[in-house]
Amino acid sequence: MTATVHDVAILADFRFAGAGVAAEVHAQHEAALSTLLVHVPRDARPLPFAPQVRDLLRDGAATLAREDRTATVRLLIARGADLLAEARTRVRAEHTVVVADRAPEPGGDLPDDVEWAPVDDRVREAMPLLCRLTVHNWHEVVDAAASWQEFPERFRALERTSGHQSHLRRLAGFGIRPRISAPALPREPGPVPPAPTRRVLLLGAPTRLTAIARRLPPALAPVIATQYAAPGGGFLTEHIPSREALGGGEAAWNRMLRDRLTHLIDLHSPEIVAVDDLPHEGIVEAVRAHPHVLWVWVRRAMWPRGAGQEWITEGKVFDHVLEPGEFAALADDGPTVADRASAHRVEPITLLDAGELLDPAAARADLGLDADRPAALVRLGDTRIVERLEGHGFQVVVRDQAVSRYLRAFDLVVSSADYDAYHEQLRFGIPTILVPSRDTVLDDQLARARYADAAGVALTVEDPESEELERALDSAARADKRAVLRRRCEELTFSNGASAAATWLGGLAARHERIGG
Repeated sequence: MTATVHDVAILADFRFAGAGVAAEVHAQHEAALSTLLVHVPRDARPLPFAPQVRDLLRDGAATLAREDRTATVRLLIARGADLLAEARTRVRAEHTVVVADRAPEPGGDLPDDVEWAPVDDRVREAMPLLCRLTVHNWHEVVDAAASWQEFPERFRALERTSGHQSHLRRLAGFGIRPRISAPALPREPGPVPPAPTRRVLLLGAPTRLTAIARRLPPALAPVIATQYAAPGGGFLTEHIPSREALGGGEAAWNRMLRDRLTHLIDLHSPEIVAVDDLPHEGIVEAVRAHPHVLWVWVRRAMWPRGAGQEWITEGKVFDHVLEPGEFAALADDGPTVADRASAHRVEPITLLDAGELLDPAAARADLGLDADRPAALVRLGDTRIVERLEGHGFQVVVRDQAVSRYLRAFDLVVSSADYDAYHEQLRFGIPTILVPSRDTVLDDQLARARYADAAGVALTVEDPESEELERALDSAARADKRAVLRRRCEELTFSNGASAAATWLGGLAARHERIGG
């Protein structure tokens, strides 16, 4: 039997390598080149592959290398020299190139059959003289086709410098050229999974619920009901008017809430209703009217001391409590702490995983930002912050919604200490100034921000009307201060609890377990 020779193998830890790898594989797939993904984890944490990598494998754009067989490839692209040793035992390659985001350690062994591709000029200048370097730096690839219709000139520029064609040109330098048709690869037939017919209704704040919805088991179809703007992701979404939008009193709004939930349960027949909100009277009445449904309260922590005990009592009507994790949990002295033993706890939940963020160059290109000037994201409506940062030479983007994918474009973020912004900025290592809001009754943003400041992962401004704000902005304008914050964030170890929450909900649906109620 003739062994399959793949055109390109990409070696990486695919739990974290996402967007950049996916763009390269798509370019290779369009050119009828076969791609092998060689996964080498850098630690023992049982984390899933990045979503883009899962999509590549599902769609047949790439094949996952087996650990019990040696693969033969024409070109091996290693995302990190530290992974090469294991790759040697699993892959035979005609050519090997290491994409280097840092220079090798002084005194380390330098394999003589490897070419090094620095990611930028800074790395190139730091490379040892004995390293055989590629002629050009290894830029990240972007999907330029997305801008074809609306911005044809931009498409041509991107395609030339960062698009699929630019990647195919550098592959040609290693003798890898596009084919007219794809090589026939053996495929094992498998059953086509049926479309999910079991549903989960997710009610409340869209960001955390969308994070969970994206990771639910395939057998469960999410329906998101929210009073906010419809979340992305193509999920079936239902609208529930807020009390302010309805324009009525509290009693009328609770009646509407009860009736609307009843209608959605009758319409979608969910097995589980997960509520990321307080147990308002209308919700409690709907829970009691539908005992055949499993009800889960997605209850955040960090309530101020002495506030909200009545909601804890009302929440006993739910069958289960799911508690999204808090980085600042040690600073929490609110009423949910005493009730925590009965909750199912997960790591802090963020909408995206690290591999889903655009790399800095692609994110800046999408936002129209210059590559050679520092950039700041301001998620608050305070013109003083914008003016101060612009005075320090920053290009400033003022935006609070739909920014997660672009966070790596920014050298600094100024935001409140709300749950979503706080955890995604810390998790992705973005230098941050926190200006906690004092208007959130059951969200102790001040305690959350103080904890981050004490841990050295962010700066906190408790009184934005004082000179404290200007001092923090002046401090964070310094590159060395931002580097310290970034390094401290890189030492954090919490993962995305959305996958664990989705898996747990799937298990509840399978077992239909009931505890409270």
